[in-house]
Amino acid sequence: MKPVMLTRWRHNVMVTAAFASIMFSSLLTSSVTLAATDADQDGIDDAVEQTLLAQYAPKLYLHPSEDNKLSSVDWYLQRVTMRFHHDGGCSDDQILAFNAVTQTNLSQQAHQTKNLICSHSGSNILSSQARNTRADEGFFLQPPNDNGYDKTVYLGSASSDWKTYAHVKPSSVQAGGYDLQYWFFYPYNDSPSVAGLDFNHEGDWEHVTVTVNSSQQFVSAYYSAHNGEGKDYTSAQLQFATKDGAIATDSQKLTNDYKHPVVYSAVGTHASYPTAGQQSRGVLPSDYTGAGDSFNTYYNVVNVGELSHPLNGQAFINYAGLWGEIGETDISTGPAGPAFQSAWNSK
Repeated sequence: MKPVMLTRWRHNVMVTAAFASIMFSSLLTSSVTLAATDADQDGIDDAVEQTLLAQYAPKLYLHPSEDNKLSSVDWYLQRVTMRFHHDGGCSDDQILAFNAVTQTNLSQQAHQTKNLICSHSGSNILSSQARNTRADEGFFLQPPNDNGYDKTVYLGSASSDWKTYAHVKPSSVQAGGYDLQYWFFYPYNDSPSVAGLDFNHEGDWEHVTVTVNSSQQFVSAYYSAHNGEGKDYTSAQLQFATKDGAIATDSQKLTNDYKHPVVYSAVGTHASYPTAGQQSRGVLPSDYTGAGDSFNTYYNVVNVGELSHPLNGQAFINYAGLWGEIGETDISTGPAGPAFQSAWNSK
């Protein structure tokens, strides 16, 4: 072969090899891009969300004297009716009968408000529409009180039914990090009275938020409590456990699988604390926590996704009404669901 021909041949081989390398790299990048899934369209890969939620899923302790335990959303919906609260002394209306409320139809209802003579001639309200239900009329869920059935529902479900409803978002406090919200539902909150006022209420959504940095390392955890009394805690202030509940020593914290924060749910109120014992609330009645029944949430974490794009069939997050009956005060009224609480977009 002539030298000029050999040179040209070598040049062609090099160009072909370089082109093949570029194409392989492009295909690899494309494959990675295609592999990423963001079904809830929040800008975070769903696989990343699931990994983080599993890694930091908390261990929850109920107080040994707790009567009103957790339940899943589906268990509760099977045991309530949906009603519409009218103000001005007008009677409430039943929207969905007992055993007819589902995650699918929960946020698909519409009903008119009433006028001064209690006639349906006002605004058409949607059950997916955020509003001040107690003050302005709206939807709420209520266990029937026939023959004390509601008192049975208040006790919650068997522990095998308990679930943790999780939400992942870009952190509101840690640049480049994530906030991992773990929500717990209790059918009843049995709060102590204050100055003769009853603060018990049907339905109780509680949560803790674990914040991690851009390297997915633990930064802090926020434990929610009533009346804005929640607090942030560092790892030094917390206990950690494995996914199966084995408690870490100080030297084991955040190593291997010892990454699951331990949460103590206060008896009656279900406020969250990092330790067992008496929890002072200043002039308000103290909360009390203890190591009674436990819940290793790792095995029952459900990622609910975002309001506009729920995940895993958790359409309940689109329901904007209340999860309990209307009380005499805002505090004794059932709460809104997670996606309609201020914590959903913050801590």
